[in-house]
Amino acid sequence: MSNLLPVQVTILDQSYTLTCPAGKEANLRQAADTLDQKMRDIKASGRVIGLERMAVMAGLNMSAELLDCKAQLNTLETALSQLDERIISALD
Repeated sequence: MSNLLPVQVTILDQSYTLTCPAGKEANLRQAADTLDQKMRDIKASGRVIGLERMAVMAGLNMSAELLDCKAQLNTLETALSQLDERIISALD
């Protein structure tokens, strides 16, 4: 059984009490801070009105960033694999 702890976070001046596994509190706070900043940026742009719409836009933006990071990681893994093969080939 995992040990869940309550963590207080604030997003757009709204406080939320969430639970997370022990030792992951800093990750949850960092995720909440990132979401808060994304939503504040969207709110400041004035193009999106409504908390729900801001949350959806922030989620979509963060999902797009995650997909870009995964693609970059895949490219790096391929490059490292090719480099590894070249090194092994050169050592033989």
